[in-house]
Amino acid sequence: MSVEARETETIEQALVRLEALTAALERMSDDRDRETARGLVTLLLDLHGRALERLSAIIAGSGGGPALIEQISKEKEIAAILLLHGLHPQSVEERLLQAIARMQPKWNARGLHVELTTAEKAFAIVQLRRNGLEEPGDQLRFEIEAALTDAAPDLDDILIEMDMTEIYAEPAA
Repeated sequence: MSVEARETETIEQALVRLEALTAALERMSDDRDRETARGLVTLLLDLHGRALERLSAIIAGSGGGPALIEQISKEKEIAAILLLHGLHPQSVEERLLQAIARMQPKWNARGLHVELTTAEKAFAIVQLRRNGLEEPGDQLRFEIEAALTDAAPDLDDILIEMDMTEIYAEPAA
């Protein structure tokens, strides 16, 4: 890939390309070549991970370092690499709670309330409550899942439980 093409490629496009190349590597018919390629990729990732870990430690130990790490980890491209190496300074739960807090005013205006109920290393569960909203459930799920996946792309699954009760309904007289 040319330098110009790399400069215009989004992180999402790069990740799709990475998945395609990884799948192609796994389809290699020669076991020896496949293992050599895997070894090369593993070694490169390990070297990058070690360097990033050391860089993070140096930054964290300097004046203003923790704030700087927090700031740079918000950059999508940097966050993706930190997540890849298990170095992201925020937990899955923190990232999901921030995403929900950021989106909640928009959702509240539409009669929705989203609450994180479980956040584990590989999955999260959120509860969606809506007040008589007629929006299709699939559309809501997609919107919520997109916001949360953007915040925590390292999760394998996000389960959205839908509560159809009218939580904002007026009490009966």
